[in-house]
Amino acid sequence: MTVVNDFRYLTADEPDREFADILGVVPRRWGRMDTVSRLVVMEVGRLLRSKGLAISPGSDLFSDKKTGLIVGTRYGCLATDLAFVDSMSHGVETASPVLFSYTLANIGLAEAASHYGLMGPVYAVYNEKPMMIALNEARRWFAVPCGIDAMIAGSVDVVPAELTGKEERISAEFVLVDRNSGG
Repeated sequence: MTVVNDFRYLTADEPDREFADILGVVPRRWGRMDTVSRLVVMEVGRLLRSKGLAISPGSDLFSDKKTGLIVGTRYGCLATDLAFVDSMSHGVETASPVLFSYTLANIGLAEAASHYGLMGPVYAVYNEKPMMIALNEARRWFAVPCGIDAMIAGSVDVVPAELTGKEERISAEFVLVDRNSGG
């Protein structure tokens, strides 16, 4: 299980060497990614690295295994949604197309799946107990004869400052669940 509190990379135009090593290769869309997407891409990479899996982005990291990514969340991409709405403060013609492309909760997961070559199901689930729901969903896939070998289950939330009354609150946790261990 990875639980991390060092999120310096979230505001960096380019990740520093430590974080670039986790990514393997900095995704070409890094500069336009929203906070949730950067968080998922980096923390999935951190989990893979902690498991000793060679990270070679884009080259079917799990070519011998069908691996998916399930993330539970309370807030999804709300921070990005609010920033998108804010970009329209002078009218719809000022809406940010970059922000708009990240206004779905599963976009960050798709960025990570694409970056690491994950070939299984990829989706987000909203729930008050995000890690529990992600683990349950991951295990559910093993009960179906669809060839899933492993699932990355996680919990990700970026709570906007508007809701905390202080500053943005960020959390991320990921585990690798395989068919044999069940989690």
